[in-house]
Order: sequence, then structure tokens, then C-alpha cells
Amino acid sequence: MGNRLIYAVITGDLVDSSKVGQEHRELLINTLKESFKLTNSLNTDPENSISFDIYRGDSFQGVIPDPSLGLAASLVIRSSLRKAQPESSPVSWDARTAIGIGSINNLPEAVSEGDGEAYRRSGPHLDKMKPEQRLVINTPWKEVNDEMRPPAALLDAVIAKWSPPQAEIVLELLKDKSRITIGEEFGISQAAVHYRVKGAGWFAINQFLLRYKNIIQKKKTE
Repeated sequence: MGNRLIYAVITGDLVDSSKVGQEHRELLINTLKESFKLTNSLNTDPENSISFDIYRGDSFQGVIPDPSLGLAASLVIRSSLRKAQPESSPVSWDARTAIGIGSINNLPEAVSEGDGEAYRRSGPHLDKMKPEQRLVINTPWKEVNDEMRPPAALLDAVIAKWSPPQAEIVLELLKDKSRITIGEEFGISQAAVHYRVKGAGWFAINQFLLRYKNIIQKKKTE
């Protein structure tokens, strides 16, 4: 991309939010808003914070100045939702997210009113998602898009099987906490931490995160 600044834009919506009862509606929206704040725990540059807007009730859009954090940000949102899902919920709490990589021509204070390549690679691709899809990644590079498609589908399959405690563990790992720290904070043994980490599929998830990050960082400098 040369010297051109590139960003990640995440466009998403809550899955089956209309089926969430009124008694859980406030918790669902507050959890989503809190997840947006948590995405900034991924950010090492406080002057370029990650920001999100909610629009149309259950849809959202965010701009991530460091595009290599796009996949991790999507996972923070989804793991936050799965962690907070009440036992009595008739539907799984999750979000569809489309990550678009590219330049931005206009970035107003209201994130959802922006424009540019990253927006066009995000919003329209959310609308084109198949019913079973929860994640799509679209970049300016065809070979990257082709490589990202299979692991994105596998990630969706893994997340669909998360229990709330497994989602909670993933969220803490995304914050870069050690397993020892997690065990101490949760008051559980290292064996219990290991069991949840393994059950959540963290090894495979982390491999995908690292590969995505390395590819995007490399492409930024080409």
C-alpha cells in the first residue's frame, strides 16, 4: 500500500437479537457497548483509539487505526457476547462481523458516517454474508482474501460451541493475561484454566490471530 494509511473497519450486527427477550435486551446492548471499550485493551497507541458506533438498534461499525488488530477486535466483541449469555436465553449471543481493510477518505466523529475503501470492503460484505457465516475478511489483496476464508469459517464453528466460561477465558487471553493471572483472578486451579483454554480451541484461534496479524503488518509496508 506504499505510504498510504490503511485501517480496518468492522461492520457488524447482533445475531437473532429480535429473539432476545425484553428482560435481557438491556444486558445485551450494554455488553456490546462494553466490548467496544475492551477493544482498546488491544491498542498500544492511545492517540489512535478504536471507536465504534451503534446504529439501527443492533448494528454497529468501528474503525481500527491499526488494521492488524481487526481480527482480535472482532473476537473481543464476540467473546464478550458469548460470555454474558444468560442460561435462559433461547438464542446464542453472537455477532456477525465483516472486517474491511483499506484506506479511509472521510472519518467524521460519527464513525458510521465515514467513507473510503475500508468501509466499502466492510459494510457491503456484511450484507452479502451467507446465513451460516459470522465472519468475513476482505482486503485489497486477493491472495490474502483466499487464505483468510477457510480459517474464518473454522473459527465460526469453534465459537458456536463455546460455553460462557470458555468465552470468558478467551476474552482474558485476548487481553494478553497469563494463565497464572487468570487462575488467580478467577479463583480456579491451573488445571481448570487449562481445561477451559483447551475446550475453547485457543491454540487454533491464536494461530489464526498471529497469521492474520503478520500478513496485514507485512502488506502495510509493501
